[in-house]
Amino acid sequence: MDIPADALGFAVVLATLIGTAFGIKLLVWGKAPLRRLRSGGGDPDTEERLAELEQRLDQMAEVMRDQSQLLEEVHERMDFTERMLTRQPGEEPKALES
Repeated sequence: MDIPADALGFAVVLATLIGTAFGIKLLVWGKAPLRRLRSGGGDPDTEERLAELEQRLDQMAEVMRDQSQLLEEVHERMDFTERMLTRQPGEEPKALES
């Protein structure tokens, strides 16, 4: 089953954008509800639960950053593969520009 390169590229770009938007949302707005709850009562169980939730949120933000880096690497590899597949027979590979 062949997947058209345009559709695959679109899917990768869309996944990158959605992942980035979700990560930004978590980093910007993710802790605001927790801070509002923390400024409320003084229940020790609530404080412990909030600390646990903040730790989980930080872990998820780290996972999102890692996934974003992996997705960028996959995108670079896909670009390289496309260049290799589209070059003419006998043509020397071009050096990557930094």
